[in-house]
Order: sequence, then structure tokens, then C-alpha cells
Amino acid sequence: MSLRNVDWDLGLLEEFIEARGEEVIVETAVSCTCRNGDLHGSLIERDGAPASIRRLNCPQCQGDGWIYRNARLVLGLVTGINPGKDKRLIEGGYAIPGDAIFSPSLEEETIADFDKITFQFSSPLNEGQVILRGAAHLEENKHIDTDLTEDEDRLWYIADCNIWCEDEDGRVYTQDADFEFEDRKIRWIGDRPNVGKLYTIKYFGYPEWIVPDQPFLRFDRGRGLGSRILIRKKHVAFQTGSKADTPAKRQAEQRAFTTKVEI
Repeated sequence: MSLRNVDWDLGLLEEFIEARGEEVIVETAVSCTCRNGDLHGSLIERDGAPASIRRLNCPQCQGDGWIYRNARLVLGLVTGINPGKDKRLIEGGYAIPGDAIFSPSLEEETIADFDKITFQFSSPLNEGQVILRGAAHLEENKHIDTDLTEDEDRLWYIADCNIWCEDEDGRVYTQDADFEFEDRKIRWIGDRPNVGKLYTIKYFGYPEWIVPDQPFLRFDRGRGLGSRILIRKKHVAFQTGSKADTPAKRQAEQRAFTTKVEI
């Protein structure tokens, strides 16, 4: 059977996306000005550091090196990475377990590297987030200007409701009685872990997903068939795990990474 006269029904494909797709928020990633890529920036100092090095306490990007603009609603299909079907993506190093695939409407403008996608429904935060109580006001952090009070800690994502919260001594804390959520903050209002203690909190939140690599663009005889986009949770894409043994070395490591990344 010849496929020469077989063609795509783009209208049917778009109809399928409209019927089964999920509406998500897409934001365009732009390099933050604190991560200046000017060739001559390394010869100039700002606030005692080379102007080409990002600021870890930047009020615009919170140290990620990216700001997000042009928020818009986009309809698309969302599927999880399947270890069997998507084995080549994992073995090739393009994807890791926990990633997902987003296929936007054919009418959507280009989604590019490092753009951010946020779902409009909350979901559990995997194994939870481990936080050092009061870290924003400890040691050298005392000299960093943040929007956190001494009763607040930073969350990875906007929280919806608590699932479980427990500190390293086994003490359990409850929402509304001991703490409350506000955007990406947890605010302590009752019993709390001592400053410097570790605690873990698992919650329903609104995960943000990053496009960690160039989207897969699909074409057939000069016509665009839409894109297939790998997405990764933000706290994994921008993970701060490090083998460096001092804060200075860890900061240098993060700076070296983000100054090499370009859109």
C-alpha cells in the first residue's frame, strides 16, 4: 500500500487536543539582568562582585537567573514519561523519571527552552520538601535582603493544603494551628521547630514545570505538525544539590552553571 497520497488531518488533530487537552499557564523565560552576559561585564564590579555573575538574592529571579513574562493560557495534551514507551528518551539522557511531555495546540506560538508551564490543578509534592527552619536569617544570610520574616520559610511552589509536616525530632505540626501558607511561603503562627532545625513538609501545590531542552518540532512536507515538549519540575531542573563542602564553593558552582546557560 502506497503512502504517497496519505495525508494528515490537522483539523482532526486539533479537535482531539481541544477535546482531551488541559489548559495550562505558559510563561516565556528571559535571562535576568542579574546574569549579565556582556563580554565586558567581567571587567566591571557591581556591589563588590563581577557584573557578569548573577546575584543569588536577586529580587527579580530569586537566584534562578531567569524571569518569566508573557503569561498566557495554552491548551495541550499532558502525558507522563513512560519507562517502557519512552525508554530511548531516558537512556539517551534527555528525560528522567518524573518528567512529562506537553503537546500544545497547533495554534500556539513557539514555546522555547527554559519557558515555564504551570498546571491549574494542585497535586502532591512527591516525597515532600526538607527545610532548614529560619535559614533566611542565619549566619551570612542575615546580610541578604529577602522578603521573608523570621517566622517564614520558602516553599518550592504555591501551596494549596498540607499533607504532613514533621521535624527531625519527630514533632508533628498542623496547618492553621501551627502554620499557614501564603503563596510560596510557610508562616509559623503557633508551635514550630527551633531555628536551625530541619523539618519536612509534604503538601498539595501547583508545580511549575521547566522546558529543560529544545522542544521537538515536527514537520511534514513543509507543514508544521506542532511540537512535543519535554517538561521537568522546576525544583528538579534547578536543583541545588551539590558535593561542594563550603557555602562559598557551592555559590561558585551555581554561578558557573547559570552563567553558561543561554536561551
